[in-house]
Amino acid sequence: MNNRMPATPTILHLDMDAFFAAIEQMDHPELKGQPVLVGYDGPRGVVATASYEARPFGCHSAQPMSVAKRLCPHAIIVPVRHER
Repeated sequence: MNNRMPATPTILHLDMDAFFAAIEQMDHPELKGQPVLVGYDGPRGVVATASYEARPFGCHSAQPMSVAKRLCPHAIIVPVRHER
């Protein structure tokens, strides 16, 4: 006789939107508490991640970097380090 309960599906939701920014803040403690934008800082650059400190200024992922820089001109922009 098997007393085990039947398997039920589990749904897990992770907010990974600030993941790259959190990694940068972890690797570079001087960035903690600062508005950080991770992405390409070029004419057609896009924000991969905005730290929680940059979000109150209206910055978010998938936003053109030029718009994010206009909204938060004091943001610190760092490139994506995929290997990290």
